[in-house]
Amino acid sequence: MTMAKGQTYGCQNRDSGCEVEVIKSSSESNSNPRCSCGAEMKKPFKEVVLRRLNPDAEVLVSFKRNPS
Repeated sequence: MTMAKGQTYGCQNRDSGCEVEVIKSSSESNSNPRCSCGAEMKKPFKEVVLRRLNPDAEVLVSFKRNPS
């Protein structure tokens, strides 16, 4: 997992409540960062924002022409 500048990670241990903000991007890693208490840190959940596509959008028009 690559951590990008500006991302926030929170400790999964409720007693810790630690939260960090990345100030310098990292190289590729195989796991999430760890808190000083040893628990895994994860990015907070962000609700998905759905939007309608314009029926004239270039992607939809090209898909309708060639549906394969």
